[in-house]
Amino acid sequence: MKAKRSCSRIVGYEILRRVGREEAQGHPIDSQRTRGVLGAQGKHYLVPPGIDLFELGIIVLAGPYELLPIDRDDKPRWDEVIHVLVSSSQAERQRELLFRSHRALCRMIREADELEASIAEWSLRREAHPVFGMLRLATIDVWASMRGGGPLDDRKLAILHEEVARRVAARIRAHLIG
Repeated sequence: MKAKRSCSRIVGYEILRRVGREEAQGHPIDSQRTRGVLGAQGKHYLVPPGIDLFELGIIVLAGPYELLPIDRDDKPRWDEVIHVLVSSSQAERQRELLFRSHRALCRMIREADELEASIAEWSLRREAHPVFGMLRLATIDVWASMRGGGPLDDRKLAILHEEVARRVAARIRAHLIG
C-alpha cells in the first residue's frame, strides 16, 4: 500500500469502509452513498502517516476500504482518498494479530473470565465488543511510539502486544496478575 505524499500537512488517515445493509441493522442507509467509519461506537481511528496497517491487526474484515487523509486543521482531504482492497487472507492475518493482543490482555488481568463472558454476550448480539476498538487504538499508539526499527519481527510483535495489553488493562481499570 503506497500513500500519496502530496502534502506534509497530513496528520493521519481515517479508515473508511463502505457499509452493507446487513452490517447496519436498524440504521437506514443508502449503501451507494453512505460510508462507515471503522471504529468502536463512533470513535475514529486516526492512523499516523507511515503506519503499516497490515502489520498491526487494524482491519479484520475483507473488503474495500478507503484511507481518508486528515490535515492539521482536522479537515478531510476527500480528493486524496487512498483505496485499499483487503483480501480474505489479509483479513485473517489481521484478526490473528488483534487476537494476540486480546490473549495478552487476558493473560495479564484477573478479570479475564468476566471479559470473555462480556465478549460472548456482545457476540450473541452480533456486535463488536468495545475492548477490540481499544486494542486497535492502543496498537496504533504503541506502534507510533516504537517506530523507527523497520518492520515488525516476532520479538517486536510480542513487545507491541504486551504493551498494548498493559495500556488497555489500565484503561479498563483491570487488576494485573502478579
